[in-house]
Amino acid sequence: MSALKPTLLLSAVCVCSSVQLADADPTKLAGIGDSISQGFAANNWPGDHADMAFGQGTDAEVNSLYQRYRARFPSLTKEFVSVSGAEMVGGSNNAAAQAARICRQTTKPNRVVLELGGNDVCNRSKGSATDAASNLYSVTTYRNALKTALDTLGGCLPAGSQVVVLSMPRVDFLYEAGNAKSALSCNSVWSLAGVCRIVTAESDAGRRRQIGARIDQYNDGLTQEVQAAQTRYGTKVRFVTDWQGSMATRPKTSVGSYPFGKDDIDSLDCFHPYRSTGQRRLACAAWEAGEYGSLSNIRTTCLQ
Repeated sequence: MSALKPTLLLSAVCVCSSVQLADADPTKLAGIGDSISQGFAANNWPGDHADMAFGQGTDAEVNSLYQRYRARFPSLTKEFVSVSGAEMVGGSNNAAAQAARICRQTTKPNRVVLELGGNDVCNRSKGSATDAASNLYSVTTYRNALKTALDTLGGCLPAGSQVVVLSMPRVDFLYEAGNAKSALSCNSVWSLAGVCRIVTAESDAGRRRQIGARIDQYNDGLTQEVQAAQTRYGTKVRFVTDWQGSMATRPKTSVGSYPFGKDDIDSLDCFHPYRSTGQRRLACAAWEAGEYGSLSNIRTTCLQ
């Protein structure tokens, strides 16, 4: 994707197997992701700003997942393989490819955060006249891509590891956030830079909601794959996700059920999390989804 275009973006219910190995103390954090994980435009300037990203950031305004782990375990290291523009499904930097890169690291991590999915939506062309989501990947295709990545991690990570899979944000609400921020400037940059045109070029709110409904289905499928991975690998690796239900049923309880507002996004392309707001919220949700947090805190502490 172009310099302004890398659009988002992947996201913890733990369904444990009968015998669950205790998590080992965190020693190394790795990340799979897209431009969100790379901190694209997190300071309103073009390009990646990994130091301001929710997972690997070092900027104090973000209070990243890495910083939160380091506060408890000062010797923790990090090695992210996230790439702006990456998809869950397609391309050479998809979830499976990034998982394989983690498995090839000389020192394996025992904490991994996975954030993908936005580009799987934003890279698709406009749907049919009756179904705005007709050109999106099927839920089965999306789930299979995630399953491959989780199986790869389950096979190579050391005993006592944990993988947090973040749900996908609703890009239809990012469109609304941009319009609330500045309808004129945001729509201009979306058009010029080609930012997520499947929603930003769609004037019909009902059709944008069709896109959002497919994202909810992706997130439901994501949870099922996380639960299945937990069943397969739970005696060695713990798999969790933040997803607890859609905006209609469980609003503001996960990244995927949070309606990002105008202050949560950057002013450059109006479609990425800003460091002290959107990125900070993501870091909080990822932390609360893991072993030192609580899912109930996501709504009350992170996404209030």
